[in-house]
Amino acid sequence: MLADHPGHQDPQVDYAARHVFDARYDGAGNWPFNTAYAGTFGLEGFVTRLRGLDEADQFVKAGIPLVTSVSFKKSELDGAGYGTDGHLMVIRGFTADGDVIANDPASHLIPSDDQVRVVYDRQQFTDAWIGHTGGIVYVIRPDSVPLPDSLTPAERNW
Repeated sequence: MLADHPGHQDPQVDYAARHVFDARYDGAGNWPFNTAYAGTFGLEGFVTRLRGLDEADQFVKAGIPLVTSVSFKKSELDGAGYGTDGHLMVIRGFTADGDVIANDPASHLIPSDDQVRVVYDRQQFTDAWIGHTGGIVYVIRPDSVPLPDSLTPAERNW
């Protein structure tokens, strides 16, 4: 089992990074490589651009969390406790007020899996996400979980 490897704090992350490494890019941040890697586990994956959190909410309601890329200064995303030129986090839900419930592995700069759940202000998150990538997300799901079907064909972006 991956967790049984001594000397590795997160061997699952090391394993995944090794299998999505793009030698030309010299990194593990290649979006198509990452979605293809999800396919090796029997998952469907693709990259698309959403127009905003209303569309993201449709995925979450369908049972599909979304991986987003964000960029922000420390002062621009209350509760993060850090700033970044580019970072991945998962939209896993929304509060009753519409704020984003995220799994953010860098939240609070605390190296603990128990600290990844964070609620971010909806507008601040939108600015960090839409402003950084224009709304790009990974959509990764089991084939048994259907995609949301609430947009007309002329508007469809997934």
